[in-house]
Amino acid sequence: MTAAIIFTLLLALLLFRAFVLHLRATDLDNPRFQALPRESRLAILKERVLEAPSEKNLNNLGAFLLAEGIHVDMESYRPLLAEQLRISRQENAIALDNDLYIREAEWMDKISPFEFEIARKQKEDGNIDEFIRTYLQGVLRYYSDEKIEEALQNLTPDFPQAAEMLNAYRQLKALRDSSPADEISIEKLAQAKKEWMESLLHFISERKEQAN
Repeated sequence: MTAAIIFTLLLALLLFRAFVLHLRATDLDNPRFQALPRESRLAILKERVLEAPSEKNLNNLGAFLLAEGIHVDMESYRPLLAEQLRISRQENAIALDNDLYIREAEWMDKISPFEFEIARKQKEDGNIDEFIRTYLQGVLRYYSDEKIEEALQNLTPDFPQAAEMLNAYRQLKALRDSSPADEISIEKLAQAKKEWMESLLHFISERKEQAN
């Protein structure tokens, strides 16, 4: 398992890992899932396609997007799904193919997290604290380096601290790209990633408490 895959998977998927693993034993049309905010449902459906590749999970995502009035060429994901299914029979599954995961992340990130739509409305309404908090939650929904960096850059005019977050993320990328794939390096990288995520989550929590 490469350090790059460890870093990307942990960074993008940590928030919903425990909940999604629990839902894997249930149907996504159950009341508990339907009661979740639409932004959470989208995040979970995307995660399920990546982490538990199947026609059912891809169709669930497609049906949800269609119901939301979002038109996505789901057929364009099928070659990636076929490759996922091929390697899923092997040990380490998706971690075996770094290029595949990068392409999957780029595809998923074309479906913008709903948090950004919510954040725009909050900004228009003058709720700046809520805007920043929701926007950062959207950043944490992204999978690819490109989208994470772009989102933080776009936030900087309204929230200068985003430049520090972006710089910290780029330092993490440099550490990731220069790290060997041995267990000790991967553990150090995972810890550095965790600290970066926790700094964002701590800030989001602080803004929420201040707003209350």
